[in-house]
Amino acid sequence: MRILLVSSWFPYPPDNGSRIRAHNILKTLAAKHEVTLLAFTDAEFLPEHADALSPMCRAVVTTPRIAFQPTRGRALAAFLSPQPRFIVDTHSAVMQHMLDEQLAHGNFDILVAGELSAAMYVRGDTRPAKIFDDLETGIFYDAFAQARGATRWRRALTWWKMARYLRARAQVFDAVTVVSKREEMLAIEIAVPPTRLSILPNGIDCAAYQNVDERKKPNSLIYSGALTYAANLDAMRYFVREILPLVRSSAPDARLTITGRAEQVAINELSDDNAVLLTGYVPDVRPFIASSRVCIVPLRFGGGTRLKILEAMALGTPVVSTGKGIEGLDVTAGQDVLVGDSPQEFASHVLALLRDQELSTRIAKNARAKISELYDWKKIGARLDELILQVPRDANG
Repeated sequence: MRILLVSSWFPYPPDNGSRIRAHNILKTLAAKHEVTLLAFTDAEFLPEHADALSPMCRAVVTTPRIAFQPTRGRALAAFLSPQPRFIVDTHSAVMQHMLDEQLAHGNFDILVAGELSAAMYVRGDTRPAKIFDDLETGIFYDAFAQARGATRWRRALTWWKMARYLRARAQVFDAVTVVSKREEMLAIEIAVPPTRLSILPNGIDCAAYQNVDERKKPNSLIYSGALTYAANLDAMRYFVREILPLVRSSAPDARLTITGRAEQVAINELSDDNAVLLTGYVPDVRPFIASSRVCIVPLRFGGGTRLKILEAMALGTPVVSTGKGIEGLDVTAGQDVLVGDSPQEFASHVLALLRDQELSTRIAKNARAKISELYDWKKIGARLDELILQVPRDANG
């Protein structure tokens, strides 16, 4: 089949959660179909990134992303719009034109839109069968549900707008995928028809993690995530201020490595102690994770499922997470991961893994088995293959 893949993220290099998903979807589709890729790019995009995907694609078409600026004129005016402000402010006329041109002349059998920032451009009267991949509701609902005080009314308005907008967007598509049972439940609550929903979880290519053989460094902790993302920055502030001192009171030589891009504020706050190392962007996080004794995921907000957890599980590095961190993952606390929602409990779990090799080995072994069973992209890709074949039949009666 001829497939038009519209992606919110350029799928190369696969160096963050959204790009990893987009890259795996592209590989799955390209293995059996002819794919045209239409994608947004960010500041780090290089021409060789497009060259790397050319063998998989009939064509690669890109346009720069418009970043949300809350104080921009049209963002402020959008307070009066029934649409969410970021939808109004980031709308790209160039992307809309390119998509319309592709659909007018491409004779596609199916269109796949990855995430809301791509799905927002798909019109209801387009002829190909259409799949909205990764309808994400939880991150918007949680921002409202967790708001307190003076911000709650504004978050409530944002959630009302977003729920209304997501419901309308979903109606444009013949099928909608979500990454977890929780996302499915929230989608149903905003009146997305259950018959239109399929769970297609995040996952990893397990084969790419099998031969990473690194010696574990004593008392080493790892967090892989860009601190330019608010949820990651909050997690590291929380860990460094409230949990790490408890860990170091019993393990003074404990060290935390944070990979990923960092804002200057994060560098100033988190790296002035030799207990914390900020590496900046690294092209391959696998050796950093594999050589660490514990992967920490002290997330307190955010949505989706955490590929950083799946990567650590695949690499044999046991995970300590908050309950929020493992949300959406089918893992068992105490068996596949350890979970702590207070600083004392979190620190206790970290110290237990640093001290008890038998516990560390057991958690790592269970985690690897769970990844192979549920989160290997080969199995997830097979589900996508089935959906790609079924949706055009359903759409055409």
